[in-house]
Amino acid sequence: MNQINKSECIEVGYIQKPHGLKGEVILIPAPEYKDTFEDIEFLFIDIDGGLVPFFIEQDGLRFRNNDCIICSLGFVDSLTKAKELVGCNVFVFNREIVVSEENEDASYLIGMKAYDNKYGEIGLISRVDDFSGNLVITVNNPRAEILISLSDEVVNSVSEERREIFLNCPDGLIEMYLK
Repeated sequence: MNQINKSECIEVGYIQKPHGLKGEVILIPAPEYKDTFEDIEFLFIDIDGGLVPFFIEQDGLRFRNNDCIICSLGFVDSLTKAKELVGCNVFVFNREIVVSEENEDASYLIGMKAYDNKYGEIGLISRVDDFSGNLVITVNNPRAEILISLSDEVVNSVSEERREIFLNCPDGLIEMYLK
C-alpha cells in the first residue's frame, strides 16, 4: 500500500470533538481554508504520524457556523471511533485548496511551489503569516520547515497560473534550515 506523502498535502483544520452518538465529528477548519470543504469528497487525518484517507459520506458535511463543520466520515460510525479522532489534524491535497475570498490577502501563496535561485525547488508553501506587515512564508521541505520573510528583494516573480513563486533568498538562509 502506498503512503500519502505529507508534502503533497496541507493542513486545513483539526477534529475538535464527537458530535452525537453515530460517529459524526466537529471539524474546525482553518479560517483561510473553510471554502475548501465545499466540494471535497475525502480528506486525510493524521493518525500516529501517517495520513489516513477518509471518504466523506453523502451529504456528510454540514456547516454549523463559520467556525465549525459537522462531518460524517466513512467507517466512523460510533462515538468510540469518533473519540479516537479528537485532536487529530486534517489534511487535503494541495491541489484541492480553495482560499476563502475574505482571507485572500497573501494566503493565495499557500500550496505554491517555491523555488530559490541557488537551490531550485525548495518545497511547497504551507502557511503565510503577517507579522505587523512583514509577510513570512513557511515552506515544507522534506528535510525541514523553512521560514522565509518576503520582500521585494527576495521575490523575483510569482506565477499564479502555474502556482509557483521564484525567490532569491539571502545567503545562508536555506542552509541554516537544512543542516
